[in-house]
Amino acid sequence: MPLMVVMLVAAVLTFTALALGGLIVADRRRRRHQARLMRARRETDTRPNAEPRLRKRRADPAGRLLTRVERQMAQSGLQIGLSSALMKLSIGVLAIYAGAVLGLGLHPLLAVPLALVVPVMTALLVLRIAKARYRAAFTVGLPEALDVFARGLRAGRPVADSLAIVVENAKGPVAREFARCRDEMRLGNGLAETLDRLSLRLPTSEVSFFAVSTALQSETGGNLIETMESLAAQLRERRKLRRKARALSSEARASALILAALPFAVGVLLAVLNFAYLAPLFSDPRGQVMALLAVVSIGLGILLMVRMGKLDV
Repeated sequence: MPLMVVMLVAAVLTFTALALGGLIVADRRRRRHQARLMRARRETDTRPNAEPRLRKRRADPAGRLLTRVERQMAQSGLQIGLSSALMKLSIGVLAIYAGAVLGLGLHPLLAVPLALVVPVMTALLVLRIAKARYRAAFTVGLPEALDVFARGLRAGRPVADSLAIVVENAKGPVAREFARCRDEMRLGNGLAETLDRLSLRLPTSEVSFFAVSTALQSETGGNLIETMESLAAQLRERRKLRRKARALSSEARASALILAALPFAVGVLLAVLNFAYLAPLFSDPRGQVMALLAVVSIGLGILLMVRMGKLDV
């Protein structure tokens, strides 16, 4: 019992440390934002002064990790700050640890890796799904945005005003990303540099086509309007081809789903009909090892089937 109390105290201290870390990160972000505003007001080149701080942050492992997490969250379109995410993650760690120790009766030492791994893996999974949905939504709306952009250029509007027209007529990720491009161009950045940053935020083939073709046209002096119209048409054809490939592979994906769910469905059915038949898998150490190996092998098989059924178009 004293060991359990000590572990609970350690969990509370860990939660407090993570909360304080989130507040520190929020304060650092606020100070960086204020520093950027001051540099913009002075309109002076402070790059030599910023280099030492940039090198110091890159040399700091925690700074590199925070920078990478911020970049990944910016690419997912989640309306949540880094400090809020750390706070929720710390609350999840504490809740899972308390539930594992008090509710499930696990040993306090065995509950520590469970409380640390489950929230982190859940957060990574949510971040990955959000990034995939954000990129997919942007890719779907990109051809229409390019058409609107080309119409604005054909009407004689400047590039920044054409981007503003796209922002007014678009929704979701397209409006958000093109609004950022419009603001960067209004601050003095070139079109090629702005779209290069867009391709870094959204590393998809469609955005890369858009950035590369626009950069080439700006350097060679070609017709940007025709380039945008032809690129929009090609992106639509690419989308049709991707949907056709997905329809052709639907049978393989359905078979993979059935084969992946079959072992778990049979296990649940046996547990309902005769749980004593499966009891050695949970009570006997050898059964636990066998169950762990079975779950790992099934997971590898599911991963292999998913990779085989995925078509890159």
